[in-house]
Amino acid sequence: MTVPVSLQKCLESVLDRGQARRYIRNSDTKGVMPSRYYYNTSLRDLNAKDSEGAIHNLIMALDTEANHEPSLHLVKTMLFGLSKKFDAAGGESYKVKFASLSNWILSIEKSISDNERQILSLKNEKSKQTNKGLWGVLQKVFFKKSIKDYDLLTNELLNKKQDLKKQLAFAAKLSQIGEYAKVLSLVLEICLYPARYAWVIA
Repeated sequence: MTVPVSLQKCLESVLDRGQARRYIRNSDTKGVMPSRYYYNTSLRDLNAKDSEGAIHNLIMALDTEANHEPSLHLVKTMLFGLSKKFDAAGGESYKVKFASLSNWILSIEKSISDNERQILSLKNEKSKQTNKGLWGVLQKVFFKKSIKDYDLLTNELLNKKQDLKKQLAFAAKLSQIGEYAKVLSLVLEICLYPARYAWVIA
């Protein structure tokens, strides 16, 4: 016997609040339009490269009609494509290395903050040296070398900052792909095996 469950309520129960807010929007419109309407809207979202919007509309379609075949097929297709993209980018190896992608992102953000503090410290120190007003040939030679060293170190730190920002963008993209796949996987499981989520309506 099929256990009737609300896809949206199940997702709200298992996703964190931020994720639920992103993928479950305008829930008052549920059932107002037929599943094919939400399905077609999700196709338009995908064409506009709006994966989040597409997932939202697939949730609406399947909450209206849990066995809507075109929507289920699109969920499977998206899940396959996202999983393939995640693996090709080395997602699993990063998850093993950093325990979770969110930990990796936090680690990069901390490195960027440390880097920015070092740059600021060097700039402040250079400003102090510049304002000291050194005299004498030896002092001037030392001063020029010191300023050159400051500039060299600052440039190295700026280059490192750019590399860290690229890493952060890559990690954030990988994390987003992982989140899309997680939500779609849950959608598929709830639709195919609703009895597993009977506790939501208990």
